[in-house]
Amino acid sequence: MIKNNNILVNIQFLRGISVLLVFFYHLKLKYFEYGFLGVDIFFVISGFVITSSIYNEFELTKKFNFFNFYLKRLKRIYPVLIFILSIIFLFIIFFQPINLFMINFKVFFFSLFGVSNFYYLYSKKDYFDHVYNDPFGHTWSLGVEEQFYIIFPLFFFILLKYIKEFKNIFFVLFVAIISGIIATLFFQNDSELVFYSPFFRFWEFLIGSLIFFISIKTKYRNNIISSLTLIILILFILIPKSYYNSLNILLLTTLLTSLFILSYKKNTKKMINSIVENRLIIFIGNISYSFYLWHLPIIYFYDLYYLDSLFRIPFLFFLTLLLSYISYIAVENKFRYTQIKFKTPFRNITLSIVFLLSIFLINYFAYQEGHNNKIKRWLKDLIYNVNYLENKINFSERTDFYKININNNKVYDFCTESSDYSEINSDSLRINCLKNEKNKNGILYIHGDSLTAHFIPMFNELNINEAIYYSHKTKPLSKIDFKHLNKLRKSYNEVTFVTNINNLNSLTKLIDIKDKFNPNIKILILGPTPRPSKNLDSIKCFIKNINCSYDTLEDEKQRNLFLLNSKIKLLADNNFNIFYFNAYKSICPKKICYVFNKEKNLITHMDGSHLSLEGSILMKKNFITFYNNKFKSN
Repeated sequence: MIKNNNILVNIQFLRGISVLLVFFYHLKLKYFEYGFLGVDIFFVISGFVITSSIYNEFELTKKFNFFNFYLKRLKRIYPVLIFILSIIFLFIIFFQPINLFMINFKVFFFSLFGVSNFYYLYSKKDYFDHVYNDPFGHTWSLGVEEQFYIIFPLFFFILLKYIKEFKNIFFVLFVAIISGIIATLFFQNDSELVFYSPFFRFWEFLIGSLIFFISIKTKYRNNIISSLTLIILILFILIPKSYYNSLNILLLTTLLTSLFILSYKKNTKKMINSIVENRLIIFIGNISYSFYLWHLPIIYFYDLYYLDSLFRIPFLFFLTLLLSYISYIAVENKFRYTQIKFKTPFRNITLSIVFLLSIFLINYFAYQEGHNNKIKRWLKDLIYNVNYLENKINFSERTDFYKININNNKVYDFCTESSDYSEINSDSLRINCLKNEKNKNGILYIHGDSLTAHFIPMFNELNINEAIYYSHKTKPLSKIDFKHLNKLRKSYNEVTFVTNINNLNSLTKLIDIKDKFNPNIKILILGPTPRPSKNLDSIKCFIKNINCSYDTLEDEKQRNLFLLNSKIKLLADNNFNIFYFNAYKSICPKKICYVFNKEKNLITHMDGSHLSLEGSILMKKNFITFYNNKFKSN
């Protein structure tokens, strides 16, 4: 229903447009690459509406009831937030890849307390990297809004009570906005900080506040201006903007939004009124909060299990619309207009306490180390038993990179720089990272980052007359303990330093340091492995059970692997103690290969760079041939 209120009509219209822009952006539709700006429009709207609410109450009573304000916000935000996120969390337990569970639970936990934006900020994950693979990825903006609601009322109340004059309040808001823009400009190279931190977002809300102040001091409205502004705003978001920087985009979006709010005039017969008062858009604006909460998880789970089709967009739209309407009527509106009685029944208090304690306890165990924590293992086993993918395709055993182990010990538990609970033997080697410890004939000392770690499943399958050791390092070629390697020669007949070289820079680094190795130490170079197209998601191919292929010639050309392989081969040919295993052809000997082969039920990659466990084991046969014929014969 459209109410006769100038603010409500154009604000609800903007809310409807904004949430649709975000929806189409998350659908990855062409021309909506900047649909995420719908969130920035929301921020301006929120600043306008909250300022209006505080100002109107202060004008009537000359005071402001903070308790009622926060109670209204609580009733507006939390019932439907808890309802929808809890349902999505159940879907995560039953239907999402289980290796993502703990990450999603942490986001769920922080979202309930309005700080998921800080979680994303400090986890150093860029929004545009994770949003399509995280059903809670959109909750960051709710955190920013809630933080604004906490801080702004007191700030604005002080302005109204002690500064009073319009021009002075206008000046303070204007200075705060300019300060925010300058700070954003100054820190714009730190994209995660600027994107997630509320301190670089509040100026957008304050623009809405400033526009409200202007609106109460001017009666001028012109629908020609509002029509042009609306057209320019929509075209601006839809047209590619490669020639703009991010701050300019935000500025123009917020300014155009503000101008539309300020200039719209109701009760005329102009075309703009028939557009802005469109019942469908107003309806979507009314349910926009529920729509925003539902849309990304719905898109996420659909795209996880189903192929794209002509029905994808209308199906996802109407499903989101239907669920949003149900939650709007049954939860959002019910609690929004319900009088809260503080003599709450004992049963409700008990249920609330149990819910909160459960959330806190699960979050506590989420941060505990898994390999030696019985409760965390019990929780994981419980979830594994009910998860569809675990029961259907044994998902985590085949794809979880963190299950890579050596001698049944997970390398990411025991063999990283931060691992401090592994036993050390007399050779200063971590026992949990060592296979065939008693074999003193030789040792393959494997040293590297994740692109070396994905070779470990293959090495772990080898039955050779040598010990195998793994040391995980970031920037591995800068962190080689030459003294330790040389000392190992006293305990082992042969010592072989093993690492992955996958680009010309790492090869140059190895050439620069090769003379630091003792001449009696062999160097075994593991060559680059295939990298499928970034648009090819092997995990989704596996879940959907569809063939997904890539062209190796394109990959080799793009990464300049012909030159890299020739240089590595030349290095190995000219140095008696350097050997080269060409891993690429062991994974993919043909021009066209598969990240997932439906007929063979074989998944070779975890992502665009890393092999799966079974993809790594594919190299075993060729490596044994290389090991026996080239490596051990020298």
